[in-house]
Amino acid sequence: MGSVTITLLMLLCLETFKLGFSARNHSITCIQSERQALLRFKQDLKDPSNRLVAWTHDGDCCKWDGIVCDNVTGHVIKVQLGSSQGVFAPNAEAEARVGLKLRGKLNPSMIDLKYLSNLDLSNNDFGETQIPTWFWHLSSNQYYLNISRNQFQGSIPDLLTMLHPSAVIDLSSNNFRGPLPRLSSNVTAIDLSNNSMSGSTSHFLCYKSNEPMKLEVLNLGNNFLSGEIPDCWKMFPRLVAIKLCDNNFSGKIPRSMGTFTFLQSLHMRNNILVGEVPFFLKKCSELLTVDFGANQLSGYIPPWMGERLSKLIIFSLRTNKFNDNNLSGEIPEEVTNLVGLQSLNFSHNLLVGTVPENIGAMESLE
Repeated sequence: MGSVTITLLMLLCLETFKLGFSARNHSITCIQSERQALLRFKQDLKDPSNRLVAWTHDGDCCKWDGIVCDNVTGHVIKVQLGSSQGVFAPNAEAEARVGLKLRGKLNPSMIDLKYLSNLDLSNNDFGETQIPTWFWHLSSNQYYLNISRNQFQGSIPDLLTMLHPSAVIDLSSNNFRGPLPRLSSNVTAIDLSNNSMSGSTSHFLCYKSNEPMKLEVLNLGNNFLSGEIPDCWKMFPRLVAIKLCDNNFSGKIPRSMGTFTFLQSLHMRNNILVGEVPFFLKKCSELLTVDFGANQLSGYIPPWMGERLSKLIIFSLRTNKFNDNNLSGEIPEEVTNLVGLQSLNFSHNLLVGTVPENIGAMESLE
């Protein structure tokens, strides 16, 4: 599992953990109007596994599976209907459970949950339907939204109304198309990977917000994004993880990527990037994993990598099934300074000379 994925999962788990303190409290009861809203939402769903069997007109919605209420006000603050089986289940088990996932339509009654801050509909089977427009106008308290691993279609509008100071959004592994949405400055993490997003990223990255951008995790991997990567990264000083791999980005790696103080993971594998490994990355001293493989980079492996990026665990410039890199020269002796390095891959290049003698002393190298 890539470090970007791990970082995003950590953020998602953190937001879920925060809400754990508002778990079921038997001293509160469901608010009638919110129970009715949930029942209308259930009415348009198909529930072959009877997960929502306890959702009844005379039940206390604060005790229903998948529902969490505030333990003071009784308002519904969390709806968690994501399938617990997910992509890590054995193949046979996963196939058997596909027919047990929620499907159907998304009733607009969810918009009546004015205090909803956490919505998880991940890993269900909504049958290649387009998300209705009301869905993007849920409570302004929303700070955790996960609809990953469904088959949602259509475009994603600009997400500029996320008012909570640490919004986490996971829209990955769907069939969303069209341009990338502009983001609120309050979005902390967004995962748009494994969709069919296309076009340039200029409007997405260079949109000038009135407030400093709080984005820490950005995953745009495995889409159809193209063009040069814009030089607007100074607007995102908090970024910890960037994943732009498996797209059609071209041109050079932009200079502003060397301004990240906290960046730990940079994955740009399988694009059409050219030029040398940029010297300005030596300023990103917190980097743990770097993957520039399957591009058209050229030049030499920089000696400063072993001097400035002392925390590196994974560094890859190897080829994939499409394009070779064209790195030449010798492997610099300074590489052996990376004592914590676990994975080093320079295969399918034009390197010459001998392997540094001290490379055998890199005990962490696998």
